[in-house]
Amino acid sequence: MSVLLVGLLTAPAQAAGTAYYVSATGNDSNTGLSPSQAWKTIGKVNSFVYPQGSLIYFEGGQTFTGCLVFNRTNVPVSDASTPFRVFSSGTGQATLQSSCTGDYSAAVTADDVSGFQLNNVKLVNGGTTAAGVLLENQTSSTATTGLKVTNSDISGFGTPTGSTSAFGAQIMVIGYAVNNHNGPLSDVQILNNRLHGASVTASAGPGIYGWGYGLNITNVRVEGNTVYNLGMAPKTTGAGLSANGWDGAIIQHNVVHDIGANVTSCGGTSGIMSYTSNNITIRNNEVYKVQPSPAYTAGCDWDGIDLDGGTTNSLVEYNYTHDNAGSGLLAYTSTAASRVWGPNTYRYNISQNDDWANAQGGLLDVVPNAPKNALSIYGNTFYTNKDQSTNKKTGTSACFNFGFSTGTWAAGSQIKDNICYMANKGSSGKTGQLYYNPYTQTGMTLANNLYYGTNTTGWRWGSTTYPTFAAWSAAGLETNAVWGDPLFTSPGAGGTCTWSPPSGTGPQPCPQAYTLKPGSPALGTGTPVSGNGGLDYYATTIPNPPNIGANAG
Repeated sequence: MSVLLVGLLTAPAQAAGTAYYVSATGNDSNTGLSPSQAWKTIGKVNSFVYPQGSLIYFEGGQTFTGCLVFNRTNVPVSDASTPFRVFSSGTGQATLQSSCTGDYSAAVTADDVSGFQLNNVKLVNGGTTAAGVLLENQTSSTATTGLKVTNSDISGFGTPTGSTSAFGAQIMVIGYAVNNHNGPLSDVQILNNRLHGASVTASAGPGIYGWGYGLNITNVRVEGNTVYNLGMAPKTTGAGLSANGWDGAIIQHNVVHDIGANVTSCGGTSGIMSYTSNNITIRNNEVYKVQPSPAYTAGCDWDGIDLDGGTTNSLVEYNYTHDNAGSGLLAYTSTAASRVWGPNTYRYNISQNDDWANAQGGLLDVVPNAPKNALSIYGNTFYTNKDQSTNKKTGTSACFNFGFSTGTWAAGSQIKDNICYMANKGSSGKTGQLYYNPYTQTGMTLANNLYYGTNTTGWRWGSTTYPTFAAWSAAGLETNAVWGDPLFTSPGAGGTCTWSPPSGTGPQPCPQAYTLKPGSPALGTGTPVSGNGGLDYYATTIPNPPNIGANAG
């Protein structure tokens, strides 16, 4: 995965923590040890042998062409306690414009360099480079630790045109190496970056991608990033942010929007996704406009947040998804890499006008199988008033969509205290169903959900459609269900939040549109859920009994 280091120099030993300088006006014959003795080229940087804990400064406001490679050859000793750093110096960001090509090329490669840090640098795809940053471990069975990519702007990277490889992203995190050495990584932090393409339909993408070998990428934090304009290739899987083979991760306080514009296949893109991963927490993110552009032609997915195949012991909470072509929340419950999906939880999320293209069939989808480990869905607010009568795909989305098979959900599964407000008129003049469960999946506990909508097409359960709330209640499938206008402060007016991801505040308190007004039938009519986290979407303490919906406190 690395380019060859040419002309490796035997340099005199320098003290740990030595700083080296690179300037567009420098000279590769210089020592590099001061701004006045700066080097000039990336080739020189690659060819030097660095003492442990070195710091390389690229002059801010200047552009450097090439691809940086750091590995055991030029960083023979590394440790997370004495990081090896690449920073911009002076005013502004240094720009690194990549010039390397190939399926596994990257503008910056850090291969088995513990403590590697990239901070405040701009990376631009200069041609057909696959990745902006590549973090990997091709040489050691001991985990490479302490990796950080922070405060950087990385744009334009993706699978090169004509390549048969799926390799390519703004940041690649790889535990499953193409040289057949599956080296582990640990303590990976990706913080406060801008990961993007040049326009909504740019072919760049994903934002963060890669693969683990089993669960050999551990202790990951993805926080404060703005991820956008990643149109991707037409037949693409992936996401704005992806966890793959991760064990223990927090993905929080990120904004992800305008993802998957060019995708025309099913098994398409998501805003945030996990796959064959464990103990993933996805919270306090805003995800919107994961969608085809300029219009829907073919394909599916485009969901906001997806716990995909083989995801276990994971949590999706306090997120705001809106205006996505597919579901706001997706539970893709398949077994993958021998990992049985679940137990997983979705709670205190707000979804507004998701699945506008009916690209998934529901605001929350549980597909393709009944979950074999417990699935909990509680305290969420789902709202849509999209006119779906003219969409290229037929029909209207349901609030909850289960398919495409029969089956019994695992013991402990529950759907409680959620609000479904459906005003998404279809060609028939009717709004979407509250449940679409035509194959009769059973076993989950349904309780204290609030439903509302004008001219809804009811509740589809197996071969029976219950057209009215009275008929649904009489069927005995749910206890203490509630019907009525939840009296949101401003339904449909959630909009796009104004907040800065690096601030670490999440989208809360936006959107205020889904707080409950006095007199709401959702107030105090929920049922307690064990281990409920204690706080609702608006960071309010949850009483006993709770309110129904994301404004539970």
